[in-house]
Amino acid sequence: MRINWKRLAWVIFIYLYTALFFYNCLRPFNYWPISYIYTMLLIIWLGVEYYHKHLFFQSGFLPFELYKWPLRAAFALFFYSSFIIGITTAIWWSKNQIELYPFIQIIGIILLAGSIYLRWKTIRANSITTTVIGQFYLSITLLIASLALGYGSYFLILYTVVVGCLLVYFQYTSEVNVFRNFIHTQNITKIETKQYEILWKKYLEKKLKRKQKG
Repeated sequence: MRINWKRLAWVIFIYLYTALFFYNCLRPFNYWPISYIYTMLLIIWLGVEYYHKHLFFQSGFLPFELYKWPLRAAFALFFYSSFIIGITTAIWWSKNQIELYPFIQIIGIILLAGSIYLRWKTIRANSITTTVIGQFYLSITLLIASLALGYGSYFLILYTVVVGCLLVYFQYTSEVNVFRNFIHTQNITKIETKQYEILWKKYLEKKLKRKQKG
């Protein structure tokens, strides 16, 4: 296993900085410990994904150029705004807090753990199918639900249901449609990960030739 020392050093720096920053940020307010634990678990996982260069909001099972960047941008805006809203809820938006501490926050941590498990399972899958893609986007759904509960926010629950779940659905259907079209042309039902890059390369080359002839 080769270690990317620059990327690893940056991740460690981020861990140390955010651990201190969010401790100082949340410590003066009531009901902060579980929210702090949730925040650090989320940041640790984000760091792992960053280190391994995974597409965080999309599965990475398609070639990068086939993903719709507006969907990724819209979901990124939703996700990071949810994170900010969650932190501000714990700090000053007390009317927005669900008064079931620490039970709601613990459920949020459990959902985050479930999301991480599903994501890791799909990333390490031996073959790529529509079911595996579905598992990835289920993990995304669990992740955004964990944000709402991890910070115990009424607004985030509504924001997640109305905006977040809709964005996840659009991303899922967009990716599955492209994937189904691909496996239909290959006359297969799944892609072995060892053959993944070769098959997609041939598919894109044929697609480019058709465009040039057209």
